[in-house]
Amino acid sequence: MSCVASAAASRVAPRVSAADGARRRDRVSRGARRGARPMATTAEAASVDVAAIEDAWIAGSIERCAVGDGVAGLREGALARLAHARMPTQRVEDYRFTDLAPLVAAKPAAADPALAAGVDASKWTLEDASTTRVVLVDGVFCEHLSDLSGIPKDVECGVVSAGAKPSDALGAVSAIRAGVFDDLNAVMANDVVILTVPAGVKMRTPLHVVQLSTALPGDESIATSAPRLVVDVQDGAEVVLVEEFASAAGAELSAYWLNGVCEIRVGKNACVTHSMVQAQSRKAVHTRATHVTQAEESTYSLAEVNVGGAVGRHDLTVTQRGPRTSTNLSCFNLAGAGQCLDLHSAVTLDHEEGKTDQVHKCIVSHATGRGVFDGNVKVNKEAQRTDAGQISRNLLLVPKATVNVKPNLQIVADDVVCTHGCTVSDLEEEELFYIQSRGLSPATARSLLVAGFGLEIASKLVGKDLRVRAEKAVRDALDQDDVVMVA
Repeated sequence: MSCVASAAASRVAPRVSAADGARRRDRVSRGARRGARPMATTAEAASVDVAAIEDAWIAGSIERCAVGDGVAGLREGALARLAHARMPTQRVEDYRFTDLAPLVAAKPAAADPALAAGVDASKWTLEDASTTRVVLVDGVFCEHLSDLSGIPKDVECGVVSAGAKPSDALGAVSAIRAGVFDDLNAVMANDVVILTVPAGVKMRTPLHVVQLSTALPGDESIATSAPRLVVDVQDGAEVVLVEEFASAAGAELSAYWLNGVCEIRVGKNACVTHSMVQAQSRKAVHTRATHVTQAEESTYSLAEVNVGGAVGRHDLTVTQRGPRTSTNLSCFNLAGAGQCLDLHSAVTLDHEEGKTDQVHKCIVSHATGRGVFDGNVKVNKEAQRTDAGQISRNLLLVPKATVNVKPNLQIVADDVVCTHGCTVSDLEEEELFYIQSRGLSPATARSLLVAGFGLEIASKLVGKDLRVRAEKAVRDALDQDDVVMVA
């Protein structure tokens, strides 16, 4: 078994000549005159001048996908940065072990809005959130599938296209560590979901955000969506946020690209509990950025389970902006045949008596699967009496399975309690022997240990029905790779 990635050829998109840029700009203007797909944010499709963008793949993707107004106030700055940006390759340190070939070899295009009408979202429900539910199909709010009647009157929840007031957290949180995919989201987004919880309000019912993706017919283009979520939890407030990502019926075996951004601002003494389950198709590309800022004495807790996507990349940044702040991060990734599941996290502590605890677990169940973890915890000089812990545990079930793990703890303060560690192994023979000595077969023993490996993370998900769906997704994924699981 290997925990060292083999070298891969990097792909660099060619520059766009002035003539090519002029032709592309002409095509965009002609498309606007013909009348393109109506978006949630505007009555008319908006054209984008991509002539100044040097990377041909970025320029072509924007031309085909940015048919709305993008995110108000962010698009112009994003376009300016994208003009000289390049799609990351494996020569870039942050993407050293993450091959974006399934994406850069594809031709992203705007999803077909007509498909949303036939989507059935009844499989993704939470018993405790039946009236606090937002459903997005290809990044667009679906009013007929959503129900916000249970949102407390003091809480504002809705989409900008339907009149929701944008929070000033929009763009401010992601600006701390925005990258190419954040900027592409700002340009391509059709709408923004806003949740604002006023000071002192404790929202007892979870907000359930279901994000479904459809697929375009044929193999030439992949449907692309850019959902964006902004959560502003003010001083002393509390909220539970549940997100699910999946393919809509008919797209389970298809390729598509979801490029999402979530910005969360946690006020003083506020609390956010966040659950996330990503179960995209195995041909999909799932790129997601979650940016969190925390004020004094606030708490942010995240539990996530990821099993889908040919490429599944989560960029998670948390910045503690006050003393006595608590951050808890738990992640379980399951990478099967042809999958690369990647968690890149960065936690920054700048104030005294902060706490952070991160647990990352990964199973690689096929020889062509890859797990990636790059976890950075930075304890700056003023963050005295910090308590920071980080552990990554990785299970390789077959020969040649690969995991690349880089736990990183940077400590500048001198009065801290900080630990980190990493393990990479197959199932322990002693554990297998112990279970078999109780009269169970080797297959049953192996099944119990594999199932229990991710249970620590899955048990933290909010809602029994969500936990059941996550466990089923894990079992189904293991079945695809012929890993025997005993009920």
